[in-house]
Amino acid sequence: MTTTWTNGYQTEVNYTYGYYRDLNPNFQKFCLLLNGIESPEAQENQTHCELGFGQGVSINIHAASNEALFYGTDFNPAHAAHANQLAEKCKTEHYFYDDSFEELLHRSDLPMFDSISLHGIWSWISYENQYIILKFIRKFLKPNGIVYISYNCVTGWAANMPIRELFHSHFKFNSKSTNPLQKVNEALKFSDELLKQNPIFAQRNPNALQKVADLKQQNPNYLIHEYLNQDWQCFSFQQIVRILDEIKLSYAGSTDLSTHLDNINFSEEHQQFLAEIEHPIFKEQCRDYFANTQFRRDLFIRGKNNLTPLQIQERLRNKAFVLLIAKEKLPSNITGLLGTFNLIEDIYHPIGNKFAEKNYHPLTIAELEQSFPELSYAKILNALVILCHLGLAQPCQTLTPNHEIIHKYHQMNHYLLSQASFHQNYSVLVSPLTGIGIPTEHFHQLFYRAYFVDGLETAAEFADYVQNVITQLGWLVLDKDGNTITDKDQSIQMIQIKAQQFLDSQKLQIAKQLRLFN
Repeated sequence: MTTTWTNGYQTEVNYTYGYYRDLNPNFQKFCLLLNGIESPEAQENQTHCELGFGQGVSINIHAASNEALFYGTDFNPAHAAHANQLAEKCKTEHYFYDDSFEELLHRSDLPMFDSISLHGIWSWISYENQYIILKFIRKFLKPNGIVYISYNCVTGWAANMPIRELFHSHFKFNSKSTNPLQKVNEALKFSDELLKQNPIFAQRNPNALQKVADLKQQNPNYLIHEYLNQDWQCFSFQQIVRILDEIKLSYAGSTDLSTHLDNINFSEEHQQFLAEIEHPIFKEQCRDYFANTQFRRDLFIRGKNNLTPLQIQERLRNKAFVLLIAKEKLPSNITGLLGTFNLIEDIYHPIGNKFAEKNYHPLTIAELEQSFPELSYAKILNALVILCHLGLAQPCQTLTPNHEIIHKYHQMNHYLLSQASFHQNYSVLVSPLTGIGIPTEHFHQLFYRAYFVDGLETAAEFADYVQNVITQLGWLVLDKDGNTITDKDQSIQMIQIKAQQFLDSQKLQIAKQLRLFN
């Protein structure tokens, strides 16, 4: 197989259909605001670009729920074809190419971009392509433009880099199969067998066997693209800062909201140690040692302007949030690097009750402050950041989407629901209020379709509806112990239990407030 256009990148197997909120312009701006950094307000004439968009699920979700225009490329033509087909099915204006990064750099029909995002690919591509991307950013990013870049971090990978080399070497040189997925399984099996021989490497790196065990739990398609390209590199934070500084980019924070939750991740002694480090870049580098960071998700900006503390508070106070979960389903604890911590009922219960009282309509911090004078701004903000971190809340980009946006995202959501009869590739829906994808499991997509499209209302009706779909797919339902159910009546009974739980969880009311469907 020729590699003239693949540059050593795996193209035999297509990438997964995942959604990544880190690529979303609204979420990126929220993260910048938390870090006190000025960023452009949302405008109709904004343009955004994603490099290496994979199957194009994220870029399509964002294009459907935003007034901005989205451009992107993925040089795998199967990926680009899927991204374009998805956009065309949903009637979304799109500019999705199968250009190489060099071809994209030399296009004469590109605008200047308000943001350029690349998720993961920096660790998977050659030095030559990294250099081309830097030239692209320098040429096409607007002043005050945002760059999102995620990459494998050397601190968390240092001990396991030899595991990847072993895994990759067997895949490339020693597999007897021509099927890439089978080659993955063979490489994992061999790596496991080698480490079980307890070589000196395994003795001195006792977590190596667990790393292979973790890899076995991953989707093989993901493993091929994540670990088995010809180029695979890890970087330290300061390396990325230095590289991007050369094209006038300044570090502006992370899309990992856990970076705002030091109390559950670092001991008081560790926090004090970090607080005494003056240089912000060196301090961030040191954080990676305490956290053993394996994957960084960083934001950079071309022209960094800091807001004052009062400006930050004013903007955050007026930022509206939506709750994606019923108040009864709010968690009672959160897990950090230090273990599991209880969430304070006196904070989360009032906030959840207020959202429920307003039928899950978006609320601002200012509105919550007015309702609960005993709760400080800082406590409310911390609670909402934690809920956003857990994926249970989202910051809004608008409360009044225009008719064009409403039409686009309705097309998108209805198409995603229609595809649930054929596969479970798309585990996401989109709200125009936030622009951020909402993770949605397969059964829930079918329940939404039963209610919003087919007009069904009861758990029994939902169960019959879903049973018909999975029967046609040849799928079986699992019981509470994870065993398959072959009896149809028992299957319907299990689905009905799930449907009733869905109805009891206020999912339909929340979907209406999020304006997921017309």
